[in-house]
Amino acid sequence: MSTITIKDIAREAGVSTATVSYVINGSRSVMPEKRQRVLDVISKTNYQPNRVAKSLRTKKTNIIGVLAEDILGFPSGGIINGISEYVEKSDYNILLNDLRMLDSLFNKYDQVIHQKEKINNALSFLVFGAKVDAVIYIGMFNRDITGIISNINKPVVIAYSTSDDEHICSVNYENEDCAAELTKHLIENGHKQIAIITGLAHTSPSQTRLKGINRAFKDAGLILDGSLVRNGDWERTSGYDCMKDLLKAEKSTLPTAVLAMNDLMAVGAMDAIREANLKVPDDISVVGFDNREVSNFVFPKLTTVEIDMKAIGYNAAQMATQKLSGEGEYADKRNLIIPSRLVVRDTVKSII
Repeated sequence: MSTITIKDIAREAGVSTATVSYVINGSRSVMPEKRQRVLDVISKTNYQPNRVAKSLRTKKTNIIGVLAEDILGFPSGGIINGISEYVEKSDYNILLNDLRMLDSLFNKYDQVIHQKEKINNALSFLVFGAKVDAVIYIGMFNRDITGIISNINKPVVIAYSTSDDEHICSVNYENEDCAAELTKHLIENGHKQIAIITGLAHTSPSQTRLKGINRAFKDAGLILDGSLVRNGDWERTSGYDCMKDLLKAEKSTLPTAVLAMNDLMAVGAMDAIREANLKVPDDISVVGFDNREVSNFVFPKLTTVEIDMKAIGYNAAQMATQKLSGEGEYADKRNLIIPSRLVVRDTVKSII
């Protein structure tokens, strides 16, 4: 059986080859009656456009490469979902490459420099092997990866991390203001003796969130008590251990609320509070950050901050395609910050 061509479709539908091309690519409007004739012939003949020939002619594959540090990493699923939603509305497709770095980088995300060769080998495959038009790189952790990704002379957008490299753009989430809002929520409910369980102290999210926390205290005319600050490592066990240490204080000096810098540590803190025969939030209020799935399943449900991963992915894909076309609100933009939001549930008690 011979291959059906655009010329065959045009002849059968009684239109020009240009009209068939406009219908297939959606590049120009076509009179409804003509469009329907073309679509009817395409349906009848099971015509499939020759993407390879088109890519050779236009030097574009209409494929966006997605390079994920690990698809099992906390932000990856939501970000990929957002990327997919955007490309479904466009004439692009995605090619996903999973670097599977979760085990090798577990809780040592700043050591990504040691994965530079692996990252750029995968990048080379996407660019020179699969010939993608642009790349979206999904970080597992919000940190600066300047100097990691080589210049490929094609648009590169980082999602959930940042870079000062001039050839790279980024889409990230808002951190400081939402940490301030979370702290303000506790203060407005009468809490002044607030314990803080940080993530790894040297990491950017910990430092940025602590800025927001201190700002909220200052705005309320209060000072954060340094003796109530404990350094965790983002894992549930560290939240438990930090809370156990905080509970060693005299009852009169116990914190009335605990702000953990992520939900896993918040849930660990709740475990320690229950183990001490205290109740959340009746005895001690607890808040987290990230709005992970566990925050909605733990009892009581955890008040936290939601990072809109889907919006990060959606906007990263939009930025990548607009960099390619040179048109749109992101065409000349390098960095985009997606707002986060406070999610109020059941773990904060008013003590006013």
